[in-house]
Amino acid sequence: MKPIEYLYFNIYNHFYQRSYNSQDFYARIQAMYLFSFSAGGWVLFLEAAYLRMIRHSWFTSKPGATIFAATVYVLTALVLHHIFIVKERDRKIYGKYEEAWDRNPRKKRDLLISVFVIVAPYLFLVSLTKFFPRHV
Repeated sequence: MKPIEYLYFNIYNHFYQRSYNSQDFYARIQAMYLFSFSAGGWVLFLEAAYLRMIRHSWFTSKPGATIFAATVYVLTALVLHHIFIVKERDRKIYGKYEEAWDRNPRKKRDLLISVFVIVAPYLFLVSLTKFFPRHV
């Protein structure tokens, strides 16, 4: 759980540092939705990898695939909103890593790794369609 917490902390801290408001609510919401976008991307990538490589099938219609993807994103956002915003788990994570972050000499590297983890499922989805094309 610690790598996921640290990933969330990097996202949250990035938005918190760039927030111009005295309240950190906007940074919390931005971090939570970006994290849910990434988590939804990982779920969709794992589903696509399973369908392509194990079952050798795909969705029968584009509207069905779109509804499935939208449902994954909405459910991920709702669950993570409840965990991070409602239960204020994000504030606990921020308090846990804030002091160590100030002494961290590799701040930029850690942020770049976090950005890569956020973008990776979408890069993998694109490569999945390139290396395992759909047979019509």
